Amino acid sequence: MAVAARERVQYRDLRGYLSLLEDHGLLKHVTAEVDLNHEIGAICARDMERHGPGLVFDNIKGYRGKPLISNVIYSIEQLAIAFNTDPDPDAIYAVVVDGHKNRIPSVVRDAGPCKEEKHFGDDVDLYEIPTPWWHELDGGPYLGTSAGIVDRDPDTGILNMGTYRAMILNKNTLTLSGQISARVEKNEARGVPTQIAVAIGMDPLLTLASGSPVAVDESGYMEYEAAAGWRGAPTELVHCETSDLLVPAQAEYIVEGELLPGERTVEGPHGEAGGFYGQNLQAFVLHVKCVTHRQNPIMYGVICLLEEDYPRWLFRSGAFQDRLRRQSGLTNIRQAYFPELGGRSWGGCVIAAEITDPDQPRQIIEEAWKVTPGRWVILVDEDCDVRNWNDVMWRVVTAVRHDQDILRGTVVQQQAYGSGARSDDYDIDSQIPGPTGMNASFKFKFVDLPPINRVTRELMGKAAARWQELGLP
Repeated sequence: MAVAARERVQYRDLRGYLSLLEDHGLLKHVTAEVDLNHEIGAICARDMERHGPGLVFDNIKGYRGKPLISNVIYSIEQLAIAFNTDPDPDAIYAVVVDGHKNRIPSVVRDAGPCKEEKHFGDDVDLYEIPTPWWHELDGGPYLGTSAGIVDRDPDTGILNMGTYRAMILNKNTLTLSGQISARVEKNEARGVPTQIAVAIGMDPLLTLASGSPVAVDESGYMEYEAAAGWRGAPTELVHCETSDLLVPAQAEYIVEGELLPGERTVEGPHGEAGGFYGQNLQAFVLHVKCVTHRQNPIMYGVICLLEEDYPRWLFRSGAFQDRLRRQSGLTNIRQAYFPELGGRSWGGCVIAAEITDPDQPRQIIEEAWKVTPGRWVILVDEDCDVRNWNDVMWRVVTAVRHDQDILRGTVVQQQAYGSGARSDDYDIDSQIPGPTGMNASFKFKFVDLPPINRVTRELMGKAAARWQELGLP
């Protein structure tokens, strides 16, 4: 596989990235005492609402000397530093696509900073890690909100890393909920436990890869290698202390444990990015055997809201756009975009396409429903800025004819979350009325439509390329 030659990012780990954010005025130290119980979550939520900087909480009640960070990869300016690009969504997206296509093999080291301190057996105490109760109705403190959960497929041996929920039950036990169930069930069928590692405080590109849809490629490469493609340098890994798993050498904390066959428990509730609380009545139970960490480790976590410290639009949009083009064969689809409100299965997406015949809008919308059942879909012409809600909604109110351009799809029962059914009290999926499509394109609707008054994408790109030269913020 060819590896793209990219300039390496300007940091090696989370600490180096935080230093760069601070140099650019994108990070703020909070030195006043704050409480883990709901207060930190509320501060993070208000900070994002106000488009504020990343936050370092240096003075957590009961945890002096143990900082926690949040809100460090949610803005375009932060992502530009993470990917070493201009602060432009298209430039960042180009790097994401390139990294997916040109992954770089990982390297295994004998040791790494994440091994500087080690705790085994009775010395393990998860409550030593400053872990917030992020939302007011949460069922407990959530250690896993931005962590990478690492396991190995028992059939292929391929390492997988995903971002799943993990709630602290007691000093050495976590719940685990997420799309890990298929691999766990393979081990359960063999009657063996599933080895798990939780990597907390990874560099931003590993955090982004962990939470994004990275499919295994022909070389067996997944999240570690995609992040390396974005980074321009291999991901450094080390062996776990209690299993054959490999974890990021530069992470702040590594939590090692196992899931015993057939063991389940109740997890949550937990506030989710779709706007509701969710609960899992059949969550996995992670028995922690070992915790290793750096000296003076930094905890990293996020509050999950409609807007959160993770650019889901960037990764969901690219993956959906690629699948839609491949499955439908419609190469005239120019862009697809999932705004932040599309956090769950009933969210919406905007598709821009070059419409070539009157029946094509319906075809594109129906093809989109095949890829992501249950979605709202707004179809616009190719010149629309799909990330600009003013532009999108102008087309909706101008071009959508209520008797012809609003389509209704078939209600599809959504797949149960994680390893088991959700609580009836929090099961919103079955109550959503089904997918809706809007044909907000102008093509084949109006006679003598005048030109749209807008700056072209090409001219806007030229202006963006000179932004720093012009000294503009």
